[in-house]
Amino acid sequence: MSRIVLHQWEISPFCRKARKILQYKLLDYTIQSYNGLLALKVSKLSKAAKLPVLEYEGEWIQDSSDIAEFLERHHPQPPLFPSDPQHQAQALLWEDWADESLYWYEVYFRFMDQHALRLTIPLLCAGRPQFEAWVIGSLAPIIYQQQLRAQGIGRLSRDRVETKFFQHLNRIEVVLSQQPWLAGHALTIADIAVAAQIEEILRTSTLKEQILGYPQLADWLTRMNQ
Repeated sequence: MSRIVLHQWEISPFCRKARKILQYKLLDYTIQSYNGLLALKVSKLSKAAKLPVLEYEGEWIQDSSDIAEFLERHHPQPPLFPSDPQHQAQALLWEDWADESLYWYEVYFRFMDQHALRLTIPLLCAGRPQFEAWVIGSLAPIIYQQQLRAQGIGRLSRDRVETKFFQHLNRIEVVLSQQPWLAGHALTIADIAVAAQIEEILRTSTLKEQILGYPQLADWLTRMNQ
């Protein structure tokens, strides 16, 4: 049995980020998912009642950024963080932007769109009894829409949100037209954090074709998954 267990939600971009880090580090791990009403058990794993949580040889690490730093200390190769101070600063800024800003676009496109929501609820309840999809399908949109309004993006029109989102993608495209990765000349935590958010948007959004219409971004995503 693997000595590393990732406790996760199926469609969380932060759990995807943690998986991508583990894969990048070539670490053997198993997954424990808390889909459907199993999510009620998460409070026993995390004081913040959030995932991912990494179980590593008896240690429990919460938060995707803390997991990244922990794994970097224990498995420094290949490196997640650039050695060059300027590139490292850039990588950490990208990571924070992905986690704190880009994330809300992922939530918006998933829970403020009926088409995406129809794809999302089965993923949230994968492997669970059918009645749980009804419960989660009734509660999750209300919870996330309230969060979106409190954050501010939920008060904007759909057109405005899309405009702002594609402005961000335009900037990413400019960066990738000048260099192969977001923070220098090697894959870093910046690429993993940003890609995790964008890939979750692609998973359920009707914007997939438009997003992949950015040639540099599309090529970058392909290289990320090689």
